[in-house]
Amino acid sequence: MKTKSLSIRFTNDERARLERAAGNKPLSAYIRDKLLDDYVSSRKVTRKPRENSILLAQILAMLGKSDVPTNMRQLADSARIGSLPDTPDVIRDINAACLTIEKIRYDLIKALGLRPEDQ
Repeated sequence: MKTKSLSIRFTNDERARLERAAGNKPLSAYIRDKLLDDYVSSRKVTRKPRENSILLAQILAMLGKSDVPTNMRQLADSARIGSLPDTPDVIRDINAACLTIEKIRYDLIKALGLRPEDQ
């Protein structure tokens, strides 16, 4: 099916209103559906990710790339059996892991629309 584009100008307020109404549906698809009402086309429906979905995906990717879960588990096991050395390198690594965990926590709170004091 060959398609042609149509350009429509909106004020910033009009566009913002349309984007809110469209939700996670692409704006052009939302407008097309509203204009053509009951007309059914064979178009593939795609969804645009919401901003917080993108941020949550980035957080999960960051966690997946990191060795934080594995390293924290190893540190906990070593501490439990008393074999965790108290060296500057170990302390530095624990602090780095804690900072990474704090960053992930902050990003998750932000993605969920919460404030740190809301918890």
